[in-house]
Amino acid sequence: MKRDNINYFYVGCFTLAMLVLLVFSLLKITGRGSDADFYYTFYNNVSGIRQGTTVTYGGFIVGQLVDITPLRKNGKTRYKLKLSVKSGWPVPTDSFVRVVSPGLLAEAQIDISEGIASDVLAPEGILASRPSLDMMAVLSSMGGEFSNLSKDGLIPLLKNINKQVDGFGNHIPEIVGDSRELVASLNTVSQRLANLLTAENSSRLNNTISNTDMITENLVNLSSRLNNITEQLQGLVSNSNQLLANNSNDIRQSVLDLRKALNSVSHNMETIMYNLDISSRNISEFSHQIRSNPGVLLNGKPVKDEVK
Repeated sequence: MKRDNINYFYVGCFTLAMLVLLVFSLLKITGRGSDADFYYTFYNNVSGIRQGTTVTYGGFIVGQLVDITPLRKNGKTRYKLKLSVKSGWPVPTDSFVRVVSPGLLAEAQIDISEGIASDVLAPEGILASRPSLDMMAVLSSMGGEFSNLSKDGLIPLLKNINKQVDGFGNHIPEIVGDSRELVASLNTVSQRLANLLTAENSSRLNNTISNTDMITENLVNLSSRLNNITEQLQGLVSNSNQLLANNSNDIRQSVLDLRKALNSVSHNMETIMYNLDISSRNISEFSHQIRSNPGVLLNGKPVKDEVK
């Protein structure tokens, strides 16, 4: 009897230990037993999500949905979602939350889309929410659009085509006649082209194309040379600018000296003009004497002034 009690005790201890291990494993799997930061967001509709729904960050699992709290305000019901995220996980302040479905048969997830802000949202902060991406809703909407398209667009279009085809049958003879005239005109044009494109004309056309190719090549070479000349001019302008910048003081001094010289000339201009006038008169008188008595140049003796 005593041995049976010991066996029952061992079995109870083993069962209790397995129960504690199971609870610990469940807490570890769900993430509630580890350190986590909590964030909040608000939604008007929580279809497809519940407590324990996976929370991802750009597709990477970072936590789960901890709690959903309905809030009634101004006659409308909103739901406050409490998100559990790995402790220390950086979430930019402009990040937003969206309920997504990775596949048609996959369970809905709450995905945090990373923002571009440099500031990180503190724990217990509020994340902005965006409308859910529900594949079934999208397919249903597309089905409704196709139904409206077939009802309002395709069916009237087919009826209109049938009417046009029925009316088109009465004009077939006219169309056939016009087609014959068109074929006859095309034959005439083709015959004229054949007469135009003789062997001699074809040779001339080939020469013209060759000359055009040569002209194009020459234009390309000319463009390349013009580009080189442009680069040289740019270098010349750059060197001139550099020369002016390096010798700006000397150039300024030269300008000042030139200004002084011009001022001096302008002040003495009357005297210079007077001397020039006297010199021109003397030259005129000297030339008159030479014309009157060329021997003056040989004798070198001045003419006696008989006037006393």
